[in-house]
Amino acid sequence: MKMGFKFKDKHTSDFGVTAQTQSRPIRPETKSQIYETPIMDGEYDFSAANMHGREFYNNRVFKIDLKVVADNLTALQKKLSKLAAWLMGKGDLTFDDTPMVKWDAHIVDTIEYKPEHGKSAVLSVLFKVKAFARLVFNVFDGPCLDDDILLDYDIPLDTSEYFTFTGEGKHSHTVMNIGEAAVRPVITISGVSGAVTLTCNGHTLKVPGNCTVDCEHQLVTSDGESLMSSVSGTFFELAPGENVLTVSKTAAIAISYEPRYLHDADLSEVDWNE
Repeated sequence: MKMGFKFKDKHTSDFGVTAQTQSRPIRPETKSQIYETPIMDGEYDFSAANMHGREFYNNRVFKIDLKVVADNLTALQKKLSKLAAWLMGKGDLTFDDTPMVKWDAHIVDTIEYKPEHGKSAVLSVLFKVKAFARLVFNVFDGPCLDDDILLDYDIPLDTSEYFTFTGEGKHSHTVMNIGEAAVRPVITISGVSGAVTLTCNGHTLKVPGNCTVDCEHQLVTSDGESLMSSVSGTFFELAPGENVLTVSKTAAIAISYEPRYLHDADLSEVDWNE
């Protein structure tokens, strides 16, 4: 399949190369925790025996061939040098055929090339990417004007209202995870007096009042200063679909995250409850 892609904010067309996919797995490999005993049939599968009660997954490898053409051998070598510099390091990887999602990617091996007729070459590139792709925008901030959003997706103009909650006393709210994989959100708490407890999906986290809770990095801060010495409990995830978040006292809550997807995002299937 021929297509282009963008890596570290530069597109294959910027280098005048043609890209062809050799392999892009549509599903990550499960991290299996298997135990076998000689005195039973089959095996024990402990892959989901963890605090989150779900399976976890390995990174994937995408195999892409790049076709490079130049006027002569000297020009070809200069092009190859520029491509080598571009493909160094880590960055976001976005394919033309799935513009709604981006991958955390980096090259995992040497890049070999096969010269053809002295003026062209084919590079074999292996990108290691994380298990799931990320939506190109955060659900709290919403899409930007230059994001490649299909017109029939019918996304609300202000998505933040779906991830902002207030309540007096102890209150609970339904929080959507519009993606296909669990996410660990960033939660901003304001308008609260004293410590507050958050409960979600069987996990409870007690934090010291107005603060920012980063469940991905397991960090609680206020104005950039760590409050971890005053934190107790367990950081939690949002499962795909609806999640119930309970707040122990009067507070305003704002939730942000980048939804995760297996291969591509179809926002036309999101129920915004409008």
